[in-house]
Amino acid sequence: MESMRQVHEGKAFYDESESSDLPPVRRTSDRPTRGSKQPRKRRRKKRYPILRFLLLLLGVFLVLTIMIGALSVALAKMPEAAQLIGVRRDDCASILLCGTDEEGTRTDTMLLLYLDKDNGIARLLSLPRDTMVNRDNAVPKLNGAYGANGLGEKGMDVLMDYVKDLVGYRPDGYILLDLDCFADLVDAMGGVTFDVPMDMAYSDPAQDLYIDLKAGTQELSGEQAMWLVRFRSGYAMADLERIRVQRDFLRAAISQWKSITRIPRIPYAAVLLLQNTQTDLNYRNLCWIALALAKCGAGGLDSDTLPGEPAWVKGGSYYVENRQAAADLINEKYNPYEREIKAHDLHPYGY
Repeated sequence: MESMRQVHEGKAFYDESESSDLPPVRRTSDRPTRGSKQPRKRRRKKRYPILRFLLLLLGVFLVLTIMIGALSVALAKMPEAAQLIGVRRDDCASILLCGTDEEGTRTDTMLLLYLDKDNGIARLLSLPRDTMVNRDNAVPKLNGAYGANGLGEKGMDVLMDYVKDLVGYRPDGYILLDLDCFADLVDAMGGVTFDVPMDMAYSDPAQDLYIDLKAGTQELSGEQAMWLVRFRSGYAMADLERIRVQRDFLRAAISQWKSITRIPRIPYAAVLLLQNTQTDLNYRNLCWIALALAKCGAGGLDSDTLPGEPAWVKGGSYYVENRQAAADLINEKYNPYEREIKAHDLHPYGY
């Protein structure tokens, strides 16, 4: 029987039962319509190029950090003593750290930084700003030596001599920082978490100083940190308690800034210091100091205040050094020499 072409609802088809020799014709109704689901091909997993780029960038950063660290180790050199008084202890040095007042003429913050790199020891000795240094001078207080002797290198040279009278040896170098740079440095390093010991409120329009801090643990900005280290009017012991707070703040800052999360902030902070710091140290010396501080461990810095007591002398308020107690403390913690410091090595304006 011949194959018959039939018409069914206007659609042509072959009767497949009549002839098995003809290829089956796909019916129009069997064709996939637009929008119908197709079998999905197996897709390749995404490579996340941005993630790969970030990982590559992190790898480059780590390599550069290691290279910079290795270069710093290679370049680091301990500061040399300007005036030797005997045999030096291995890898021990002392640096005078100073901060000026608002006018930049008085060194109201003075700390002797003692470093023992081999043993991972770092200590801070606070030198009260009102310490008597020479009754014959027009300004016989330690903080006045810098301004009274012409500022700059000459002023710091005289100040270093006065520090020698107080501790028995001349520090190996100095770093002088102004208040504006101090605030910018704290901001550059991401602030400092610190336990403010009391509510601090003070206003002095003449100095353009307005302090407003609440007691308690908080993250301090550069401006707030400057308020903290300048405040003293509310303390029972005024400047002596301010010294303690300044020292505690510096210990907290160094401890927190050693964290690996702060590493990316270091280059900008270094630029700030180079542009706003007066020092007689070179880059190699600064590398040595940084490495010595990095080795001091999680405990941070030990700290003390120059032994002495407040006293009225010829109608003026001073801090008078206790020479024997000072000699004992220096020999125990702050002497970079093998030779002991004697009380009679210190200036005669103590007791």
